[in-house]
Amino acid sequence: MPHYILLMKKKMRKIVLLMIVILILTGLATACARGTADSEQPETLDVKSSGPESEKMVTESAEQTDSALEVDYPPEGWVTDIREAYSLAQAGDKQILVNFTGSDWCVWCRKLSSQVFTTPEFRSYAEDNLVLLFLDFPNGISLPDEQVMHNQIIAQLLGVQGYPSIWLLDSDLSPLLATGFREGGPESYIAHLENDRPEITAEDRENFRMGFTTAIEQNIGALN
Repeated sequence: MPHYILLMKKKMRKIVLLMIVILILTGLATACARGTADSEQPETLDVKSSGPESEKMVTESAEQTDSALEVDYPPEGWVTDIREAYSLAQAGDKQILVNFTGSDWCVWCRKLSSQVFTTPEFRSYAEDNLVLLFLDFPNGISLPDEQVMHNQIIAQLLGVQGYPSIWLLDSDLSPLLATGFREGGPESYIAHLENDRPEITAEDRENFRMGFTTAIEQNIGALN
């Protein structure tokens, strides 16, 4: 059989596997997010939203964050590769907080960052308990193609539909909580991360972990 046909078949197997895992994880994503619907999460603004209201929000966000774009990117203390996050979490027995954000356009993402993630209280908590994974979907910042694909794959696997979307994963990549922006500051947000986790059966956690890790290794790279 010609080599190019073998390559095509191998690629198609990966695509089919990814689609199957997406279907499985989408249901689990709903379960992880259950119970957070009554939180103070605002209606999220999708990157592709259009119309006067969304244009106004994007413009206001850009004006508010012009100076922020001049600082180090990604933010200090965050990693941008799920494989690195996994390795750090395993080594330090920490959980992984995944931040799906639109850093240069999303108003609520900026609020979550300023009101929670950049505060001394949250930084201190994260240093002891979390690995912070920054997955950005910017409009005006050019990311390497590999990073764009990496972020899109993880977002698809976890059923992300708006920003900010926050996932809390255990060190083995099993799910703990899916959430977003909440009012109340760092202490309230930390309590939310620790106390508002939905009940997920051991079987569902393991099915999620196996499907998620397999999809990552097939489509992004090995988890070390």
